[in-house]
Amino acid sequence: MTKAWRWVLLIAVSTHVPLFAGEIPGLPSSLPPYIDTDFELSFSNDFLGRGGSVDDFRTQQFIVTANIGDKWVAGLDHSVLTLTDPLLAGRMDQLSGSLGYRFINQSEDRLVNRVSAGFGFRSVGDFAGERMQNGFHRLIDSEVEVLPYSDVDETYLTAWIDGERYGLLRQTDSGWRFGYWLRASSLLTSDGQWDGSVAAMGVASKAGLDLWAGLRQDWRTGYDEIVQRATAAAEEDLAVVVGMRFGTLVLETVQQLNNDASYGQLRLVSSESQAPRGTRSESKLGLELGFLLPDVHLHLAARFGSNLLTSENSTWKESVILTADLGEPQYEDNVSVFVDTTQIGIGLEWERLVSARSDWLSAYGSVAAGWRSESLIGDGPLLGEKSGSVDRGVLTLSAGLRFHASALSDRWRYRIQTGISAWLPASDATLTLGVEEYTVQQPAIGFSVGVTFDFD
Repeated sequence: MTKAWRWVLLIAVSTHVPLFAGEIPGLPSSLPPYIDTDFELSFSNDFLGRGGSVDDFRTQQFIVTANIGDKWVAGLDHSVLTLTDPLLAGRMDQLSGSLGYRFINQSEDRLVNRVSAGFGFRSVGDFAGERMQNGFHRLIDSEVEVLPYSDVDETYLTAWIDGERYGLLRQTDSGWRFGYWLRASSLLTSDGQWDGSVAAMGVASKAGLDLWAGLRQDWRTGYDEIVQRATAAAEEDLAVVVGMRFGTLVLETVQQLNNDASYGQLRLVSSESQAPRGTRSESKLGLELGFLLPDVHLHLAARFGSNLLTSENSTWKESVILTADLGEPQYEDNVSVFVDTTQIGIGLEWERLVSARSDWLSAYGSVAAGWRSESLIGDGPLLGEKSGSVDRGVLTLSAGLRFHASALSDRWRYRIQTGISAWLPASDATLTLGVEEYTVQQPAIGFSVGVTFDFD
């Protein structure tokens, strides 16, 4: 991979890939409660914290939050915990899910009160966090993390409560609104772990721009396993919080006063109320940028409106798609072997609105055929070793959802995209690296996340 590509990926990963975070896993993420959001992707990293001064503890966090109607909220959290202390080195992944009900949801012009409570689960073990972390590190030519997984593999039930209050204090003639935002959260697991957080912030807002700043205090207790205990100790502190929302983009930094667990967040938010009503005209051009996980690839695609298999009046919008995927994912659980991968394809995609009343949410599916090249690269004890390459024809299937985010002009807009992709090479192959043989060109499935820009 060229140096130019690595610089592009460094910028993309630093704003999209969580490297060091500290949010409570299993709680829905939150913005000032007067901001209307229905779907949110939240990424946390130290790029907005202290610029990479610490790469330990909660080294990766990815949160998906979605409202279900007016009362229900669901969340999914994937976190990677690492401890690089030479005497206690180890890693562990956390996978958390929750479903909550807003039993207080008072919203007025000058006051918003919201209280939610719910249940969920928190699992700890090996959930491909090592592959994700090292795959992203290979994309930006960073050091691979070689840490053994903890022996703990358990699932706990969780119960949580989250309360927020926003009050308007003053509104100026120029349109600025000044107020306060209070939040308190608590989560308890069936194993006796307790996470708590309180925050008090001042908020200023005007025409799609929101700014907030204040203090946040976190507590973590009940953790026995060494990696979790070290992470909990690092995240328990008083911190200064500074955040902003501009349209659908949210940036926030949390600077701890005594510990090293400062981090930043980048969020993409989508609100159904902000989406165009009715059906938009058919997109003439679409451009996609995203990532495939857990075998990390950079995904690029272009879509061109067509009617090869559909009529002009069909509710399914058809496009010809051109795709490219690049990456050096880790070979299974082997931290010394990485698969240098390039794939290109051409195919057809079909997309349809979920509801005819709004252009907020659509579902898509695609099929493409192309070419895939794979070779092996060594690291650690195999550093400097390279294999030959093998090429295969490949069939790719993808499906997912797209959420309207923002209109960039009368004809351009961008959307948040999530889904799954599967690739099926024509046959497998064997490559030699060092003295070992490895099977490559194997079928796989991955989770995709990114954004798409559409031109009507």
